[in-house]
Amino acid sequence: MSDRWRPALDWTPGPDDVIDVWHLDLTIREEDWALLSADETERAKRIVIAEKRDQQASARAHLRRILARYVDTDPEGLTFEYGTHGKPELAHHQEPRFNLSHSRAVGLVAVTQGVRIGVDVEYRRENRRLSDIANRFFSVAESSALSELAPDARATAFYRAWAMKEAYLKAWGTGLSFASNRFTIDYVGEGTGRLVRTEMPGDDPADWRFEDVHLEDGYAGAICFEGVERPLRRWSA
Repeated sequence: MSDRWRPALDWTPGPDDVIDVWHLDLTIREEDWALLSADETERAKRIVIAEKRDQQASARAHLRRILARYVDTDPEGLTFEYGTHGKPELAHHQEPRFNLSHSRAVGLVAVTQGVRIGVDVEYRRENRRLSDIANRFFSVAESSALSELAPDARATAFYRAWAMKEAYLKAWGTGLSFASNRFTIDYVGEGTGRLVRTEMPGDDPADWRFEDVHLEDGYAGAICFEGVERPLRRWSA
C-alpha cells in the first residue's frame, strides 16, 4: 500500500487484517478538552508544563475521534478500561485493538483487529550520550551492534531501536515491569527488523512483526504486532 499519509476524510473501513496508522498533529484545538472524560482531564492537568499538558489533551482527543470511526459512535461517548500497567482498551467493544504514542508535537495511533499491537514515536534529542543509554537499557547484543556502527549512523539506529523496543513492550502492555534489556531486537541493516530473543514468559520471537513508521525529520516511529504480516494504511488526523 501507499507510503503517503492520506487525509482522514478519505478513511473507510478496511479488511480485518489491515493496520491503520494515524499521524497526529498535537496542536491543541479549542474543542479538544470538551471531548475528554473527567479522568483524562485530571491526568492531563497534572502536567506542569503547559505545552506538554496541551499535547496530552490533544493526543487523547485525537484517539477518541479516531476510535469513534471504528465503532460508529460519538467520540465523547467512548469509555476506556485499563490493564494492570495502564494500557487502554475500549469498554464494551472487543475490537478494534489500538495503541497511542506521542512525543513533542507528533503522535501516532495504530489500529487493527484481532491481534495485540503497540506503537511508539520518539523525538530525536540532540547531545545525548547514546552509547551510555544503550549500555543501560539495551541488551548486550543490541548495545554491541550500536557500537560497531559508524559514529554518524548511531543516532538514527539508536532511535529506531528505541522505538521498536517500546512498541514491543506496549504491545504486551507491561509498562516498566519488564526490563528493556531482557529482550533483543535486530534493528541494524535493511528490512523491518525482528525480535531475536526474549525472556517474556510464554513468548516466541517468531510471533512478532515490526514496521518502521517514517515521519518528519527529527522523529522515529515503529509498530509491533503479533501474527503474520499485515498491510498498512497511513492516515493524517
